[in-house]
Amino acid sequence: MSHGRRRHLAAASLAAALLLLATAVALAACGAGDDPFTGLWWEPATARRIEITKDGDQYRLLYGAARRPYQATREGDELRVRQPIGGDIVVKAVDDGRLTMLIGGKTSRLVRVPQHQ
Repeated sequence: MSHGRRRHLAAASLAAALLLLATAVALAACGAGDDPFTGLWWEPATARRIEITKDGDQYRLLYGAARRPYQATREGDELRVRQPIGGDIVVKAVDDGRLTMLIGGKTSRLVRVPQHQ
C-alpha cells in the first residue's frame, strides 16, 4: 500500500471516529439534560392527555382534551399544582421513566407518549 493511500485511509478512519464520537456526545447530552416532567403524557386510567411544558423555572400542566392550563411549581422530584378548590395535584417522577399523579387522594400512572405520535 502506498504512503498516500495509507494517509488517506488514516484520515478517513479518523473522520469516521470523530463523527461517531460527536454523535455519541450529542445523544448523551440530549438524554442527560432531559427534564423528567416535560412532554406529552397519557393517563390510562382516565384516557386523558396531559402535556407538561416548561418556560424557564415555570411549569405548566395542560390537562385533558380542552388543554386546561394549570401553573405548577417544582419541589424536588415533584410538581405541585395549587388547586383553588380542593387539594393540590402532585405529579411525581418515578424510577421507571414514568410519572404518578395524585388528585383528590387517587393516584394514577402517566405514560409518556412517543414523540412521533
